[in-house]
Amino acid sequence: MKSIKSISFVLGICFSGTQVWAQAADEWESGEQIYEKVCQHCHTEGVGPVLTGRNLPPVYFSTIARNGLNAMPAFRPSELSAEDLEKIANYISQLPGEGEQ
Repeated sequence: MKSIKSISFVLGICFSGTQVWAQAADEWESGEQIYEKVCQHCHTEGVGPVLTGRNLPPVYFSTIARNGLNAMPAFRPSELSAEDLEKIANYISQLPGEGEQ
């Protein structure tokens, strides 16, 4: 029961956080900024899968970000534009995977 409450709490933070962190589309300065403000918390704390070092094609990344998958919320174009998603995809594709240097 405690784990269900913990998961619900974390998911609640992720869903509410998207509204707090999201800026109007095209106002983000870089993929790094978007990743740190919107993606990093869930994708480095074990809530969502690790994105770095996986060589995810940009179209796969963009499709999941736009439509959501399981606990991953869908981001509307008013929250993250196609250009924003491209910035994030380019940024994470340059990061090493866990344990890589």
